[in-house]
Amino acid sequence: MSGINLDNIYVGANGRVQLSGGSSNIDFVNIVDKMIEARRIPAKNLEDKIDVNKNALTSLNTIKSLTTELKNALSTLYGAMSFDNSKDAFEAKGVYLTSSSSSGTATPAAQLVGVTASNATPEGIYELEVQSVAQRQKFSTATQNITTSADLTAVTGTGTFTLGTAKGSTTISVEAGDSMIDIRDKVNAASGTTGIRASVVKVSDTQSTLVFSSVDEGTANAVTTFEDTTGSVLSSLGVFDGGISDPENPLQLAHQSQVASDATLVVDGVTITRSSNDINDIITGASINLYDAEPGTTVRIEVERDLNTAKTAILDVVEAYNALQTFINEQTYVDPVTGEAGEDAYLVGNPTVRSIQQQLKMMVSSQAEGVTNRGPDEEDYSLLADIGISTVSPLQTDPYLKGTLELDETKLNQALLSEPQEVIELFGLKTTTDNPNVTVTGFSGKVQAGTYAFNITSTAGAITGSDVDGVAGSTETLGSNSVSATDATNANGLVLLYNGPDDATITANVTVSVGVGAQLFFGLEKLLDESDGILSQEIDKLQTQNGSYSEKVTKIDDRLAIQKDSLLTQFIKMEEALAQMKTIQQSLTEMMAASQKDQ
Repeated sequence: MSGINLDNIYVGANGRVQLSGGSSNIDFVNIVDKMIEARRIPAKNLEDKIDVNKNALTSLNTIKSLTTELKNALSTLYGAMSFDNSKDAFEAKGVYLTSSSSSGTATPAAQLVGVTASNATPEGIYELEVQSVAQRQKFSTATQNITTSADLTAVTGTGTFTLGTAKGSTTISVEAGDSMIDIRDKVNAASGTTGIRASVVKVSDTQSTLVFSSVDEGTANAVTTFEDTTGSVLSSLGVFDGGISDPENPLQLAHQSQVASDATLVVDGVTITRSSNDINDIITGASINLYDAEPGTTVRIEVERDLNTAKTAILDVVEAYNALQTFINEQTYVDPVTGEAGEDAYLVGNPTVRSIQQQLKMMVSSQAEGVTNRGPDEEDYSLLADIGISTVSPLQTDPYLKGTLELDETKLNQALLSEPQEVIELFGLKTTTDNPNVTVTGFSGKVQAGTYAFNITSTAGAITGSDVDGVAGSTETLGSNSVSATDATNANGLVLLYNGPDDATITANVTVSVGVGAQLFFGLEKLLDESDGILSQEIDKLQTQNGSYSEKVTKIDDRLAIQKDSLLTQFIKMEEALAQMKTIQQSLTEMMAASQKDQ
């Protein structure tokens, strides 16, 4: 028994099953498929182009991501301005603590205080003595007997009591059957309002006590209200002693274990009190945490520039640059011997990527512009190579390392330690002004190195007129005392803040230097621009092409589907005609055979 080739069965649109070639022995379904396949070659070519574009788009988006990572790595090195210097890695500060005592061995400084500095903290040395730390007020009920049959025995009596601090107060209701745990939970539920919290302390297996505490330290946060309102719940718990109040116990608390007190410290000879042990308003940008007091012991706080933060940022830039350059090398690799592209090299010959590669090379080899002169016998740091960052040797055998950077860490360390200011200028865009009443607060990538004379007229404390180098209309006012260069060519984007006399006309000469880091940052920003950047434009172009190709493929497939149905219909009609002819032929044969028998 021969099998049935299911590929030769055709089901028409009307659901009728037809055996391909059943009458003609011609496999018309296969013939039609081959005809349509041949006619679909243009669509297949378009799909191949779509696949090529998809691979290129994936690679371009990876380049975009790596470029963004490089730009982000530069974000703290190019000189970005902020009121607290938080955007500048070169302004990071480190804190070093030591202690000394005239009476003998001093307690280690780290046991007395903790100090953290921000980028806004000025470098300097500060001396601190902790005379007392701030404390919370604490008091408790009398010790209460408890049973083993319940969490804690029910409190004797019912009623309400009021408690609070300067922050606010509330009334707690105690119902029949409430335990110390119930009271604790009600007090703590209102602690956000009252500034008071409670806890249950187990004294023994048969005794516990209820302890109350102010949430925050300091006399300003002491408990001001604690009294029975209705009933005598607090009195029954033995909270009050009924004695004569004193300044340290105005509420006549029977079991006050700690009085609320402020912290007292001496900073550079000045006595200071604070209600908290966490202090952030004594040294600009620094947080001081008091752990313990030791009168007579001096803690020396040294705030210095943290060069490790800057070094880490520089290393991150080198790493990010190499990741980008290596990926581009992989995507554009052509075997020098065979002339064939690498297996995953989807961007060979792409002009946009070639342009990006050239621009990157120019950026990292560019020279800092307008850097200050260190002296007649010393050269300025104007190239990355001056601090140990250079392009790998052209003799490098690994093709994927072409154009990457190599680092001489010893040379970088020496540069940071000996000439940190020069390293800062090498990377960032830096500005100085000869007028103390004018401060530069911002800039754009359009600013170029040079010195620009800003002429500012102020009336009633607000800027009423300004220009750059005497060019009318070269600035615009931002608010009442800020001005920006908008039509001054090389100074465009400089933003100045004026804090001078109310009625005056002054000139401020602003000098600008533009480091390699700033040039690279703004160059990458231009590449990544969503509307004008060549990288975004290339991605948009390929996406548009794929959209167009897909539409064409759809149109071809729709047209071929109609042609296929038409061809199959014609073959089916042929099959039907042949079947009828075979039927007629069979009938004639049978008739002729019958007539011969009759003779």
